[in-house]
Amino acid sequence: MLTDVHIIRVLLARLIAARCPLFVFLDGSDERFHSLLLDIDPTLDALIADELHPHRGHQRVRIGMPLRIASRLDGVELRFRSTVRALDTDCAVAAYLLDVPQEIDYREHRDLYRTRVSRTGDLVAHLHSGAHESVRGRVVDISISGVRLAVPAPHPLRPHEEWSCAVTLPNGAFDAPVSILHVRNAHARMGRAGPREDHVGARFRELSAHAARRLGHFMANAQRDLLRARRQPTLST
Repeated sequence: MLTDVHIIRVLLARLIAARCPLFVFLDGSDERFHSLLLDIDPTLDALIADELHPHRGHQRVRIGMPLRIASRLDGVELRFRSTVRALDTDCAVAAYLLDVPQEIDYREHRDLYRTRVSRTGDLVAHLHSGAHESVRGRVVDISISGVRLAVPAPHPLRPHEEWSCAVTLPNGAFDAPVSILHVRNAHARMGRAGPREDHVGARFRELSAHAARRLGHFMANAQRDLLRARRQPTLST
């Protein structure tokens, strides 16, 4: 069960970006209705969801009603509970304002939520500290909990230190404080010669709603591109 608020925000942002269908159960009923998460409102700290289908589900929705929600993200089942905070019925299709869940049941393997970054489309991050000059690194992979960077040596990064990190993604940049977990000589581990480059693992200590949304959309798009590439037929010569 996941309870970390910034991890929950990233997962919800990925659900929105991937347009994953929701299966919604009303309190006291096992009948399944369908919906879709449309957005996260950071100012209200709330989710915006499409009206329930079939329409008889929507007709039963009331403010304060608890909902049980399930979906699948990258083939992994995800479940959480929420409450209807408000109803917007002014448009042809109604929308609901839902509370952001406090916990999500998401049994995901590490490889599924860690997005590797191709060298041909290098992403960069800049680490800042009041005691040191800025350090630039290439993003090797990124996840909902942290980032791994390839950093040219020498550099001042050491385990257990805390830095500010600015990550630049194709859909924009975000800032987050990080804790350095480990520093390893990547070339020595891989048996490669050339200029020394360390792999630096860092954990996000906090992600804002803005950062979580940006990271979630990037990971969802990267996963979608990967699945699309796997489905491409192999051309024989």
